Amino acid sequence: MVSLPGSPATSLLQVLFLGLSTFAPPACAQLQLHTPAGLTRLRAVEGAEVVLPAWYTYRGETTLAQPPLEVLTLMWFLEQSGKDLKQVLAYINGVTTSQPGASLVYAMPSRNVSLRLQGLQEKDSGSYRCSLNVQDRQGKSRGHSSKTLTLDVLIPPAPPSCHLLGVPRVGTNVTLSCQSPRSKPIAQYEWERSPPSAEVFFAPVLDTIRGSLSLKNLSASMSGVYICKAYNEVGSAHCNVTLEVSTGQ
Repeated sequence: MVSLPGSPATSLLQVLFLGLSTFAPPACAQLQLHTPAGLTRLRAVEGAEVVLPAWYTYRGETTLAQPPLEVLTLMWFLEQSGKDLKQVLAYINGVTTSQPGASLVYAMPSRNVSLRLQGLQEKDSGSYRCSLNVQDRQGKSRGHSSKTLTLDVLIPPAPPSCHLLGVPRVGTNVTLSCQSPRSKPIAQYEWERSPPSAEVFFAPVLDTIRGSLSLKNLSASMSGVYICKAYNEVGSAHCNVTLEVSTGQ
């Protein structure tokens, strides 16, 4: 998504939204912006899409009305620690503008103002604030409200690199190392030996955090293909290394 730092129009709209609730008379404060009960944080996988659900009603309503007659001013912002506020999408005077990959789930006008994000990247993680101002056709304010949902974009492990450290001779020690260059959450690792002499390794010879496998006092029978699996909650990737234990000096 593209930031709009320093844009006078963006800054003016931010000030407008922040001030609307201050200046709107209490009698106009009928608007209620909703997100699903108990939902404050969403998780999605890089490259996929996600919907940030939000809709509005008025006090006393029991069901969503038909497409509203009100005049909506809607904005979605992305807030990230240490960074400028980013405008993700705006619907103003019947016109929608948005950053690449961002769109509204429902055509306007609609009581449902959910945001769809496609082609997610890790940099899209952050807090998304929906700010909504509604007026009737006569220009009278019907209220202002905002809600925030936090999005965490997860990354499956990238293909790891496998390496053999040491000289594989009978009686010596070697270490097989495995590291994935990119993963969120941080990848964990497991090693196994492929058939016909299949074997799965555990601590203390296996370090699941560093991805290393320590093989001590090598014998010729320990030769074979060793496979490393890097994994987290959203995916996995593999690499392998061939160990040939020599009997020479």
